[in-house]
Amino acid sequence: MSTQIERNILTIIEPTIELDELSMPDVESGTDNSNNETMKEKPSKVSQMIPLIRINQYEIQGDRLNAFKLRNVGFYPTIRIIFDDVDGFFLARFFPKDGDLIQLYIRSQGDETTFKPIRIDFTITSISPAGGGGNVSANKFIVEGRMNVPNLFTETCAYSEGTSFDTLTNTAEQLKLGFASNVDDTTDSMTWINPNDTTEKFIKDTVACSYLNDESFFTAYIDPYYYLTFVDVNKLFSQEGAIEASKTFSQNAGDTFGANGANGEEDDFPNMLSNLVQMQGDARYISKYQMISNTGEVSKNNGYKRYAQHWDLINKEFVSEFIDPLLDNTPGTVPATKGRIINGEAEGPKDEQIRYKYLGTLSENVHDEYIYSIVLNYQNLTEVTKLGMEIELDTINPALVRYSRIYCYILEYSSPIKSALTEPNNSESEPNENQQERTLLDSSDDSTSGDAGVVNEFLTGFYVISGIEYIMTKPGGIRMKLYLQRREYTPST
Repeated sequence: MSTQIERNILTIIEPTIELDELSMPDVESGTDNSNNETMKEKPSKVSQMIPLIRINQYEIQGDRLNAFKLRNVGFYPTIRIIFDDVDGFFLARFFPKDGDLIQLYIRSQGDETTFKPIRIDFTITSISPAGGGGNVSANKFIVEGRMNVPNLFTETCAYSEGTSFDTLTNTAEQLKLGFASNVDDTTDSMTWINPNDTTEKFIKDTVACSYLNDESFFTAYIDPYYYLTFVDVNKLFSQEGAIEASKTFSQNAGDTFGANGANGEEDDFPNMLSNLVQMQGDARYISKYQMISNTGEVSKNNGYKRYAQHWDLINKEFVSEFIDPLLDNTPGTVPATKGRIINGEAEGPKDEQIRYKYLGTLSENVHDEYIYSIVLNYQNLTEVTKLGMEIELDTINPALVRYSRIYCYILEYSSPIKSALTEPNNSESEPNENQQERTLLDSSDDSTSGDAGVVNEFLTGFYVISGIEYIMTKPGGIRMKLYLQRREYTPST
């Protein structure tokens, strides 16, 4: 299996879950079915910029929707909506009761045979007033929900024989979810038992003990399209290799709000995001970015390595073996997770700040790496949260999916920062090669003029998309926020 294929999350089974009907009047086709009604802006197009939301059959009009957030960051998607109940109908006629749903539809850019629209039913978890309330002309409500997956929180007593991959596949099928992964099996055959826990906990516990080899660690989540997704995360972090080809979209091209004709897709575009000014208006343009660091907190709580300890019942011996979180050791980069680097070597508490975890007895009832895999998965998943970046795109790009590798090309346009990045280092008369001004475009392009940006070598490189948010704040349209992780960086000096 090639490296590129290994990084791709492929469908194993399709979802069969049935959602409540969500329809809208036909005012687009011009047929008898439309009753001769027409609209300047087609509802199906509008739902690409403003989500179609119904709460207990109450449709939230676009001019009343103040804020919207669809989060695909945790184990399952969640939603948060703030809207005005201007006419009082929501409070008087449609206020939800137990079991009522939030229905969401977001039209996809591009060809919907390639990229599906987002269609999710949510269980309402809370409703609260955002202001006003009582006998006022307009009430404002905050409504929150989680993806509705029947029986996900049902407690059951069950078992499954085989690998964790087999168990997760069977569990997804029982929940009528799809299943997708970037591996085709694991090496951890045993009897997996759910002792009257919820199905959600059983899935999480299974993933926590999943094992393929010492160079893999796993996570799982339910994506917005109802696929239980099982990912070997370590495959995604390499800084080496070419930028893969992908599809791209233009924000104001044919497949967007108010336009007709072309579908706005372009094939074989480098799978990258950038704040390059020439990409403004494109669905791969980074409008905002900021670095996030949790290094000190993670190191304090988890140390720099952890010993997995247990009593081996078969061999009658105490076993203590350490897990040192994985790195790629890419030439020309430095690790961001191993403490301060001085003269190319990590210094400080890396070899002293160690944690220990005793996990009981290892018997023949579980796979051989059962206890080791618990620490292997946990320590590595926590380690990669130390340093990352949050970015925003001005429009939806359906080609971007969670736990995929993406190349970010970051330039600096501020004069003080450009000067700092291009000034000679170590009293040299010329800037070094990594500090020289450059762009992705040909040197004959206007971008090489004095207004061109300077590449931020430290921030530029491959990242892993660990979370995605779809956000909207009135009066704007839907934007995307991406949570990116990386564990090696190019030195900035």
